Amino acid sequence: MKTSIVKNSILLFVLIASILVSSCKKETINPPFTNTTEELQEILNSYYYWIDSIPSQNNTYSNPQDLLNAIRYKPKDKWSYITTIEEHEQYYVKGNYVGYGFGYSADNQNKLRITYLYSDSDFKKNNIERGWIIKKINGTPVDKNSNLNSLLGANTAGVSNNFEFESPEGVTSTHTFVKKQLKINSIIHKEIITSGQKKIGYFVFQNFIEPARAELNKAFSEFKKANVTDLVIDLRYNGGGSIDIANHIANLIIPENLVGKKFLTYKHNNHVNKLDASIYFKAEANSLKLSSVYFITSKNSASASESIINGLSPYINTYIIGNNTYGKPVGMYSFKSIISNLVYVPISFSVTNSEGFSDYYNGLTANSYVTDDVFHNFGSHEATLSEALRHITTGAFSSTKSAPLTTEAKREIRSIRDEIGAL
Repeated sequence: MKTSIVKNSILLFVLIASILVSSCKKETINPPFTNTTEELQEILNSYYYWIDSIPSQNNTYSNPQDLLNAIRYKPKDKWSYITTIEEHEQYYVKGNYVGYGFGYSADNQNKLRITYLYSDSDFKKNNIERGWIIKKINGTPVDKNSNLNSLLGANTAGVSNNFEFESPEGVTSTHTFVKKQLKINSIIHKEIITSGQKKIGYFVFQNFIEPARAELNKAFSEFKKANVTDLVIDLRYNGGGSIDIANHIANLIIPENLVGKKFLTYKHNNHVNKLDASIYFKAEANSLKLSSVYFITSKNSASASESIINGLSPYINTYIIGNNTYGKPVGMYSFKSIISNLVYVPISFSVTNSEGFSDYYNGLTANSYVTDDVFHNFGSHEATLSEALRHITTGAFSSTKSAPLTTEAKREIRSIRDEIGAL
């Protein structure tokens, strides 16, 4: 059986594609798929990056999820997943999802603290901010070991939960919030910081999705008008997304002499290596034309976040502050089912920079290790940005911050909800 694929847009970790029966007789799928397991099997047999690891006997599974779990190349593949067409398109195309609009992580006392909020979040509308502690959910105390997904129930609009919070000042309050469809803003925070003769642009970027393009254009237009001389991009909570958006961010950074040079290359298995392709830098009106850029990362900075750093590093100075990144140098194609509402998202290619480097399964190495300062809101007083500002103004990092942060939790990215990151 031969599959024809129509590519709508290239994503680093999701390339939207539709499995279609060709109008040419020789391309027709005959017999047609009778179930989703058979459909997924056909895709994996052609496009799975670790195709040589697929077991020869793998047609005994009753559903596609069991099949994927069974054939997944477990030494490296921690990411292939299955979702629905609706959830996939709501997030990547429209920038929507159902939830409360907050991220969280544990502090050094295992307490859960808000790390960021979307503008559309009802938390934000009730003056809850980054750094607040989530003490209880529906009366149940929560900490580092709690499963918030389970406690909060189905990702369905209308689901209600009661939260008990503690502010940084120690004030406790309770609120009942209802899950709703949220509009995602990819730029969580941005500002321009003046330090001597330096004007430093800083923004926290959370979601590499198509609606982010307009946000980025607006932010860089403001940076350019303000004559920004240095740039800090905070990617510590991003779990992946679109290569188109990663490429767009890179284009907004680079000097003119890099236009037309290779940014990244996709490498496929030997069965479909005709799909190998490169992406190149393009000219952008609001490019800051910088020779260096600073990135704030964590063990949860994955995929698209890493691709920007890896793609830029052969050409300009790239500094990493915070912690080593996640370690995901591979990407996926998304295949829309023709017999169900499923989207299959298997690892399908590796991502290399212009020097051929892609072996960062252990993450990209930080230049300066700084603990995620969840006790403060975003800004120059927060530890990681403060470290970046130190290097920008003095040319040196803090000498005491030189060891990887082994205590930082690394979350799984095994679903579209994991890529979204927020609850």
